[in-house]
Amino acid sequence: MPISKVFFDERGEPIARVVEEGGRYVVSIDVFKKVPSPPPDSEVLEIAGRYKIFIKKKPFGRGVCEFVYFQFYGETQLINIKYTGFDEPNIYELLKEGDKEVAKSEEYKN
Repeated sequence: MPISKVFFDERGEPIARVVEEGGRYVVSIDVFKKVPSPPPDSEVLEIAGRYKIFIKKKPFGRGVCEFVYFQFYGETQLINIKYTGFDEPNIYELLKEGDKEVAKSEEYKN
């Protein structure tokens, strides 16, 4: 049976959800940080012609880290960081990866 945990920040707000089963972890962290543009090497999913979801994947430890961007009305935000893999998650390391993505976003400006 899967084990679920919720991690909270210093204000008591939930920042991450972790599900573990059989040594495999899935982590989801909501971030909501504005960026100038999504990465050019991301996959695109268009929703009703008005909204776009962009997903950028990269190797991370013994798994994959996904950065999920949401674009609407000319604004883009990094809204979620997701990790799937076999390493026990370090939430703060994943958040640092998200910060690196946001910092790199200046390079992605169209």
